[in-house]
Amino acid sequence: MPQEISFENLEYTDRDRYREVRRGTDEINFSYLANYVVADMDGRVLTIEVSNHFIEMLEKIEGFDRDDMPEDWQHPYLPYAGMMVESPIGEQLLAFCEADLKGYMRVILSLLQVREAADKDTPAAEAVCEKFSIKKSSPVTKKPETHEELDLICYENYEYLMTVADSVIDACLYTSIFPPCIYSRSLKTVETYFIYLLSLQNEYRRLIDFCCNSDFYAEDLEGITAASRFRLYCETTDAIPVRPLNMSFRFSWNGFGEVKTPVRDKEAHARFKQNPGMALNSIPNRETNAFEKKYGISPVMTEMVRMMPIPVASSYRCSSLAEMLYLEFEKMLELDLRIKKCKHCGRYFVLKGNYPTEYCDRIPEGETQTCQAIAATAKYAQKVKDNPALAIFNRAYKRYHARLKVGSVKPDAFKKWKYEAVVMRDRCLDGEITVTEFEEWANGYFG
Repeated sequence: MPQEISFENLEYTDRDRYREVRRGTDEINFSYLANYVVADMDGRVLTIEVSNHFIEMLEKIEGFDRDDMPEDWQHPYLPYAGMMVESPIGEQLLAFCEADLKGYMRVILSLLQVREAADKDTPAAEAVCEKFSIKKSSPVTKKPETHEELDLICYENYEYLMTVADSVIDACLYTSIFPPCIYSRSLKTVETYFIYLLSLQNEYRRLIDFCCNSDFYAEDLEGITAASRFRLYCETTDAIPVRPLNMSFRFSWNGFGEVKTPVRDKEAHARFKQNPGMALNSIPNRETNAFEKKYGISPVMTEMVRMMPIPVASSYRCSSLAEMLYLEFEKMLELDLRIKKCKHCGRYFVLKGNYPTEYCDRIPEGETQTCQAIAATAKYAQKVKDNPALAIFNRAYKRYHARLKVGSVKPDAFKKWKYEAVVMRDRCLDGEITVTEFEEWANGYFG
C-alpha cells in the first residue's frame, strides 16, 4: 500500500510567497513588452530601448500612421513607446522605491469597489447607482482564438487599466514602460497588480537600504562593499531576488556612451575622425581578399570597421518590472554605489565619488535652488546669526553696495573698502580687534 501523503503540516516559505506574488494569475501576467537595456558602466548610464509594440497595435486597430504625427507625438497609453531613454544607474530604482504608490492605490481601489458594487443585480446596488449617479456597466467577455486576438484583448484591457490606475502607472518611469498583460477587467485583477508593485517596492527598499545606504549600521559595516553586503543580506532570508535576464550582444557605429574600443589602424582612424564623410567616400571598391571570400564579407565593411572600430556591449532583454529592477540593482552592486537620504528633502540620492555630503543636487518642488544650495544658504545664515563680526560685514556690504548702485560710492572706492573690510573682519574673528572696533570702522569708512 502506498503511504498516504498529508499536507497538514505544509508551510509556505519566504521563497514560496516571493514566487507566488510575482508569478501572476490566469487574469494577469507581469511579463509583456520586451525592452532592451544597455549598461554603460564607464559612464554609469542605462539606456533603455522601449518597445514600439504599442505603436504597432495602434496601427492595426485604427490604421494609425506614425509618419503623419508631429515629432513630439506620444502614445496615449505608453508615452515612451519606441523611444531611447537614458538614466544614471541607480536613479530610476530609487525613484520607484520612493513613489507614493500606496497613497494612489487606496483611492483607486475604493472607487473600484463602489463600481463593482454598483454592477451587482441587487437592491443595494440600485441604491448605490442612484446615490452616486452611476450607470451599470455590462462587462464583455471575449474568448480569443488566436495569439493576435489575445494580444488585442490585452492591449484594450491595458487601456482600461490606464483609465482607472493612471496615477499609479505614471508614478515613475519603470511602472510606465513595463505594463502588465491583462486578460480580464476586474477589481481582483487590479488588486493583484497593486500587490505585485508593493511587494517589489518593499523588497527593493530593504535591499538598497541594506546594501547601499551609507548610514545603515555605518560603523558595523564600515569597509564592506555593496556586493558583499548583498551577500550578508542573502543570509537573512531565503527570498532573494531571482536573476531572470536574457542577455544578447549589440553593436553600434556610435558606440555606447563612454565605452572604449582599441584602435589598431591609427592612421585610418585619424582620417575618419578628421572628416568622416570624406573617409567613408574614399573607401576603394577593391577586389575581395581571401578572408572576405571565405566568410562572405564585403570589402567595404572590412574597411569601415578598420577606420571606425565598433564596441560590443551586453544588452539585456527585460520584459517585466521585476527584471528591470534587478538589473539596475545588480549594476549598482558592480559599481559599489553608495546612497544617502537627503537631510533637506528626505529622498535618497546616489553619492558621487568620495565627496561627503548630506544633501542632494535635486531642486525640490516649489523651490528654485537645489537642496545643496538651500542647505548652504541656511548654514551661512546661521553662521552669520551666531557670529556678530559676519553680521556686521554683511550689513555694511549691503549698505555700501546699494550706494555703489546709485553712484554715491565709486567702484574703485567700493573695491578698496571690500578688500580692507575682509581683512578687518578676519582680524575680528581672530580676536585681534573687538566687535565694537570693527563695527565703528565699518560704519564710519565713508563718513
